[in-house]
Amino acid sequence: MTSTVLLSPAASNRRKMLGLASTTVLAGLAMTGCSALGIESKYDKTSSYEFATGSEGKEKDVVPAWAPDQATELKEVQRTTGNERILRMKYAGSLPESCIALGTAGKPTAEELASGLKAEPGVKPEDIAGVVAMQYQTPLLSAEWWQTGKENQSTHLCGKWWISQESGVLYAFSPEQQGIAEPVLAEQAAKQRAEAK
Repeated sequence: MTSTVLLSPAASNRRKMLGLASTTVLAGLAMTGCSALGIESKYDKTSSYEFATGSEGKEKDVVPAWAPDQATELKEVQRTTGNERILRMKYAGSLPESCIALGTAGKPTAEELASGLKAEPGVKPEDIAGVVAMQYQTPLLSAEWWQTGKENQSTHLCGKWWISQESGVLYAFSPEQQGIAEPVLAEQAAKQRAEAK
């Protein structure tokens, strides 16, 4: 036998208000960073990922196609409101043939960036020069596993990704576009000012 409990309209409204209050409290507790300081971030939003292998990261459609399946301990941070990504993995092998070697280790030249972008899915040949011209070539993302200035040690390009390898660890950086980087920098500066008060 099934029993049904009927609530009075007043009890039903109290239950709805309690549910709404609970949701509001949970949302408030979830706030961190800029929003906790009263500064809502519009451009500087990120997601972090970890995968045991390159093949697992590619199955989840997070890790780029050039990442070796055999790579292990992958960590990635990406801006969900833009293009920037930083990626670290354990891998001492060779890079895919689609990756190009830079003439000199460091920041790629405009010509090298254009050559790399020719292999990037979704980038039209007629748009390459504009994409290169509008890149913000300094990482705005950070992570405990990402060394500051690592992008300046790049030796290869795999599409849009700047790659370096050191002691069995592969580092990769995908630059942000200036149209996103500028408001991100403004939001980060606002957050620093608010924290300093």
